[in-house]
Amino acid sequence: MNKTTIFLTDFHPFVSKNILSSGVLDNFSKNSKVILFVFKDKEDYFKSIYQNENVFVEGVDLGWEIRNRRNKFFIRVSESLLDTNFMKVHKMEVLIKTGSRLKYYFSLIFTRIFASIAPFKKFIRWLDYKMNNPKLFQAYFDKYKPNIVFATDIFNDADLFLLKNAKYLGIKNVAMLRSWDNTTSRGYLRFIPDKLIAHNEIMKKEMLKYHDVREDLIYLSGIPQFEKYLKMKPSPRKEFYQKIGADPNKRLVLFAPAGHHFIDTDWQICQMLKVLYREKKIPQDIQFLVRIHPFLWVDLSRFEPDSNFIIDAPGPASSEKPSGKKEGELNNKVFFQHIYDSLHYSSLVMNSMSSIIIDTMVFDKPLITINFDGWEKSEDVPFLRSLPKRWRQEENQISWMSFGSTALANNKEELTLWINRYLENPSIHSRERRNFKEAYCWKFDGKSAERIAEICLR
Repeated sequence: MNKTTIFLTDFHPFVSKNILSSGVLDNFSKNSKVILFVFKDKEDYFKSIYQNENVFVEGVDLGWEIRNRRNKFFIRVSESLLDTNFMKVHKMEVLIKTGSRLKYYFSLIFTRIFASIAPFKKFIRWLDYKMNNPKLFQAYFDKYKPNIVFATDIFNDADLFLLKNAKYLGIKNVAMLRSWDNTTSRGYLRFIPDKLIAHNEIMKKEMLKYHDVREDLIYLSGIPQFEKYLKMKPSPRKEFYQKIGADPNKRLVLFAPAGHHFIDTDWQICQMLKVLYREKKIPQDIQFLVRIHPFLWVDLSRFEPDSNFIIDAPGPASSEKPSGKKEGELNNKVFFQHIYDSLHYSSLVMNSMSSIIIDTMVFDKPLITINFDGWEKSEDVPFLRSLPKRWRQEENQISWMSFGSTALANNKEELTLWINRYLENPSIHSRERRNFKEAYCWKFDGKSAERIAEICLR
């Protein structure tokens, strides 16, 4: 009996973490033949890790087609058909970059008129499929004759081209939402697959509200990359502390800066923590583990860390100004163990703009969310670079903060207060953290990877 052949995509670094290293690929390859599509420049890397008797890696070069005028047109239209706070601010960013007020106001008017007309949006989606379907994967369909196509990031252009190609050939297609914020930040959904996998009820409701997807097409899975933690164990404390250069006599407080992509004041928060410690306004048996985002540059050039600060850059990014785009994949066992140990041994986590909040809830660690722009006066911080004025107004931020699972620090005094309160009593907001985990991670039973495979195969 011939094996089922599955096309699977990985065109984003987080997919390696979410799908390939979380058990989903293993569930597929047990009894099926998997063709893994990656960008051409990463083909050899993926082959060295994943290719085996049941998994075959194909590198593709789609850059020219993704950047063509036709596809760019439909990207712009889809962005204008999503009426969210995030997209409103995105229009402002485009205005600042291009200086074209005409395009800006036309886009606002277009959204105001057409974003609420479902038949028009569905017509644009149909037009996108008919006019922007170059069948870039046809040679691979002819070669492998797949039974199922599984696109791991439905808002990614490369995934969209594969899905369109599959639909044209009448092949079963399944797609997944990659991240919790994609539903309100990536434009109006340009393709409806046979099945759409969402992590939780929150994302499902947003797909119904913003993207006109039929409810019976949406399946819930949970988030497999977080369920990896259920099977992991921490490294010995002494070993981990030696690895990061920490003082074994002090507790860890983990701080995840936002990164220069979002704000300019990460270094000021670090400096405040340094001063608070020096002035003995916070416990003296703590040290700060400043965890750099794996791909976003964090500008700490104006901060001078002392022995109480550990600058930790576990991914491709760093605290030094990058010379170019940072590349990499989040599929390394050492990387996973490091974040596990970092959270396990931290007594408190502080966050500015990071999905580490979900990890924090899984570990039931107290969380402080920074909601002020360092020591800058509010009027002096540009709207587009402000945590409270801009970033906290995004739909996904409003949603997760509504659970009350974090202390929102609106100034230095509140930051001081919550550091002391949480370190004295880490059980504060524990119930709210549990509610958050149940909502965002859904069942959290260790079976998300298995569910994703079952949804695709049945």
